Amino acid sequence: MAVMARSEAPENTGFLAGLLAAFSGGGDERARNALISTLSVATLIGIWYLGSLALPSSVLPAPLTVIVALWENLLKGDIYTDIAITLARIGAAFVIAMGMALVLGFSMALSKTAGTFFQVWIICGITMPALVVILTLYMVVGLNDTAAVLGAAAPVIPILSINIREGVKGIDTRLIGMARAFRAGKRQQIVQVMAPQVAPMLLASTRFGIGLIWKMVLFVELLGRGSGVGYRIEFFYQMFNMTEVLAHALSFVFVMLFIEIAVLGTIERRIFRWKRT
Repeated sequence: MAVMARSEAPENTGFLAGLLAAFSGGGDERARNALISTLSVATLIGIWYLGSLALPSSVLPAPLTVIVALWENLLKGDIYTDIAITLARIGAAFVIAMGMALVLGFSMALSKTAGTFFQVWIICGITMPALVVILTLYMVVGLNDTAAVLGAAAPVIPILSINIREGVKGIDTRLIGMARAFRAGKRQQIVQVMAPQVAPMLLASTRFGIGLIWKMVLFVELLGRGSGVGYRIEFFYQMFNMTEVLAHALSFVFVMLFIEIAVLGTIERRIFRWKRT
């Protein structure tokens, strides 16, 4: 018996050590991340379900009720049009906001004069409430898609400009000096020295900007448009139909998750594949 106990102990110890290694990063990293993500989603759904038990269904419907309503909307097909309209507005607003932020951010980081000149603009842009900016653009431009796109982009530009400015300032100039010492050309300095340092900041700003602009587009659609996911959410809220409100919001959460994981995640893996060992 004693011999058997001694022989089984190492096997049990090895099994436990394997589990600990898997959860501490020693196992398959993808499987570990998938498990943690699954637990995270299950926790969110559990909190939602507990909240639906504590509150009336008219205030917070259960997750299954919302998913069924979303599925019915997907079968009917009308929701696809609203998602496409909202995505188009997000894309246009993001291009405007990111383009302006890149110009301002790089200018303020590389030029002290530009940094001083635009500093007041950035402070005013950050402190000005987004609601005031959107309503002003609706009054000046009109209740149309142009004003909606500009209204979604304008409040995000100062925030992204600051992120880009600080990221460019963080470039290690000693590496550029080293590249010059080894007689690297301008193109080599930009592609092989500066770009790898700026890329993480640009990708983070992209993720941050898309998230902010999605919220701004939802806001402008709620205030002054007759189409899009934001309009549908406001319409069903006025009808006191929280199931449809959450179903439409959930539909776009899935879209944004797809953009984050499938699109931006793929770009990130390709850009930073040089980091892999």
